[in-house]
Amino acid sequence: MLKKFALPALFAGALTFAAVSAAPTTAEAGKKTRNFLLGLGVGVATTALIASAIHKEKKRKWRRRHYRSGYSRYRPRPWTPEWYDYCMSKYRSFNPETGYYRTYSGRLRFCR
Repeated sequence: MLKKFALPALFAGALTFAAVSAAPTTAEAGKKTRNFLLGLGVGVATTALIASAIHKEKKRKWRRRHYRSGYSRYRPRPWTPEWYDYCMSKYRSFNPETGYYRTYSGRLRFCR
């Protein structure tokens, strides 16, 4: 979501830079350089302010994980009758002959 607002923030900074540096000046070289540097500073500051405001808006709040009440952390020892029942109920693709189940990505993993 942050990438969505990065381009408008960059354009706002560039627009500010162009507006300040293109201000009517006299023909003196010192004032043109000063205006250029002022425009550059204001453009960078504007871009930083907009980007930080967007970043603060999208900051993630960490929440405590809530586990399902029916979930148990108990795992029986492999190759026991309880282990077969546990793996068959937990994984639909469990193969009791090998002790492996197939993940959604297609990998085979041993049921623990």
